[in-house]
Amino acid sequence: MASTTEEEYLRVTQMISGLTISVPLMQMTIERVRRIENAATTDSTMDALNNELRRRLVAVKRPEDHTQLGQVYEAFAEASFWLAMSGRGVSLERTSGTGQQDQKRPDFVHHHPEGDIYFEVKALEISSPLTRHGELAHEALEIAADLDGRSRSPGVHFGKPQEISGPLPSMTLAERLHATIDKIANNVKPGQIHHGPTVLVVDLARFHTIPYGASSLLPVFFHDEPPAESCVSGELWQIGLGRSGERLFRLPEFDGRTNLAGHLERDGILITNPGLMAITFVYPNWNSGPELFTLWNPGFDRSRLANPLTVSEHDVGHFLHSYSDGLNDTRNELGWDYRVLPRRP
Repeated sequence: MASTTEEEYLRVTQMISGLTISVPLMQMTIERVRRIENAATTDSTMDALNNELRRRLVAVKRPEDHTQLGQVYEAFAEASFWLAMSGRGVSLERTSGTGQQDQKRPDFVHHHPEGDIYFEVKALEISSPLTRHGELAHEALEIAADLDGRSRSPGVHFGKPQEISGPLPSMTLAERLHATIDKIANNVKPGQIHHGPTVLVVDLARFHTIPYGASSLLPVFFHDEPPAESCVSGELWQIGLGRSGERLFRLPEFDGRTNLAGHLERDGILITNPGLMAITFVYPNWNSGPELFTLWNPGFDRSRLANPLTVSEHDVGHFLHSYSDGLNDTRNELGWDYRVLPRRP
């Protein structure tokens, strides 16, 4: 009898547990895997997604199979996004022709009453994955071995803290934004975003920005709590709509410290891809599912689409708002409520 997705997930996590770490597995939970498997029993799209997740888990044979583990997370990200949208009342199906005869199609289609809207999911990888996965895993093994050795003597022992982040730890704000923009740009194919009106879904679980919530959707917002009161650049705005040469502001370590953080040296994804309708950024939230933050380009270039947008601008905005935890547009007209962090009543 074939193993289940949950059984394969437990096999892989148990193989790695206590020995090393895996950044992809750190972003997954058994509860989410079970929800994916349960949803697969009643929906054909989720059944296919669940089968793909299980197949990629089966391919992981050793703790050092970092490439295969990365592919596991890519399958998980697609299934997890489907699950999140389903929980918000948005049904998704696989786009017809996806993966057939080298055709490039967005991953999902939503059949809106006025016409189809598409979603293309990209799960960003950590910086320098070919070397850093191994480096992080080796460091974790050394820490575990050291702690095991010291624990044999009397007393309370603590392992050395290990810093794990998607970007390189030494990156500045500008460098982190440039790296994020480059990673997204290198993964976007015209056929995936010009098949029809498309929302690019960017999963940031492995390569995260600083989580300022919906305030990150603004060009700049006011940070009104410790460690400092300061104007801060919205990282998601800069990734989507920033312009090369734009001044960047970071959160200071304390009041009175400079908040200047250099200048952006890239144009944002919605600037370099004018045929893209919107970007939805996915942040992990293990307690209640991921948060979804969306930047919308109402004036996107419809002439690039193979299948036209037939949904009115008003209804597109209403649809994006219906599933997003935060929404702003290219005119910065929808971000008023997020202008101060924490939000004012």
